[in-house]
Amino acid sequence: MTTMFTTRRRWTALAITCALTLAASSGHPVSAQDALPKATDLLAKYVAAIGGADAIKAIKSIHARGTFEMPAQNITGSVEMFQARPSMMRMTIDIQGIGQADQASDGKIAWSVDPMSGPSLLAGKALADARSEALFDGQLFGPDFVKEATTLEKTKYGVRPAYKIKVLTTFDTERTIYIDAESFLMLGTESISETPMGPMPTTQSTGDYKKFGALLQPTTLVQTAMGFDQIVRITSVEFDTVPASAFEPPPAVKALIK
Repeated sequence: MTTMFTTRRRWTALAITCALTLAASSGHPVSAQDALPKATDLLAKYVAAIGGADAIKAIKSIHARGTFEMPAQNITGSVEMFQARPSMMRMTIDIQGIGQADQASDGKIAWSVDPMSGPSLLAGKALADARSEALFDGQLFGPDFVKEATTLEKTKYGVRPAYKIKVLTTFDTERTIYIDAESFLMLGTESISETPMGPMPTTQSTGDYKKFGALLQPTTLVQTAMGFDQIVRITSVEFDTVPASAFEPPPAVKALIK
């Protein structure tokens, strides 16, 4: 969960114009990209905004509960998420009238159980996505997670001023991240998700940040794909209470692991 800190820095049109003018007068042209904050600096400010690296490193595991909703389909349910060091992750969604969807990764393999199609081991991009999401300290955006990060532009995300950052991970997955230009909290992400129907552009918006222990975390996550919204609302978060058994694959998955 990242999944899913407070230094303020705002780039106004006047400040950028002044910077360009000064650079031109000194004989050193500056491109629009040069006028933007470095992606590594923005990501560091995000980490600081949610509580800081030390607070994150002090946590061994996270257990979150919440509700699940697909408004257009009138589908509701409950969601439970587990994450533990170094790369353990599991999420279950109980959907009323349909059954339970279950997905997990131990950082090496990843598996899912779909109420319609049954158990499967993830492979290819789906496996890389799951492994990258499972890395506990991925939310620190350190060198063990980020291969390359670039600030693309200052734009708007909804009504908020935001920096748009392209991140290539060490798992060779790619995502676009929007960081609030004033609070430095994460507003949302864009990526291509691997699904049973093939690659699919996916947007996830994060909001309603609340304090849990020493960390500020989003409590509303809206994932949009194919024009449909899936909404998760986090109702509780606990730290350092997750047993190793929480990541135990069900028998149907164990039968697939060789």
